[in-house]
Amino acid sequence: TGGYEITIFSDTLEKAQDHLVTGTKVIVTVEASLESDQLKLLGRSIAPIDTVVADVGGIGLKIFIEDIEAVSAVASVLEGAVKAAQNLGRGPVQLCLMDSSLPGEVEIDLGQDFPVTPQIKGAIKSLIGVMEVEDL
Repeated sequence: TGGYEITIFSDTLEKAQDHLVTGTKVIVTVEASLESDQLKLLGRSIAPIDTVVADVGGIGLKIFIEDIEAVSAVASVLEGAVKAAQNLGRGPVQLCLMDSSLPGEVEIDLGQDFPVTPQIKGAIKSLIGVMEVEDL
């Protein structure tokens, strides 16, 4: 793939200077135009990815658990997310228990909203006993 050059004016850079640190993931909103068969990109804003994800809001998770013992690990991840993520977007979380000791699938709505980010989703998905994590 070819690279693209993005023009960003100094006022936009000045507003975003706190976010422009090596290793920080950012989202650059651009205005695209085609001039003389060449794509021109003009940077309009720069924001940390966590802020953009938090602003999405309303996204929840449905967590499919095949081992009932994984529930405590999921609870620990969610508890840690609440403590660490004060300003992140929150959404509902549902558990779908599919343990063989149960008479069938049991769905539980946790009854409160939790921080929901790709990192939290990935942490839960990596737990032993968690089969799948879907967006609600």
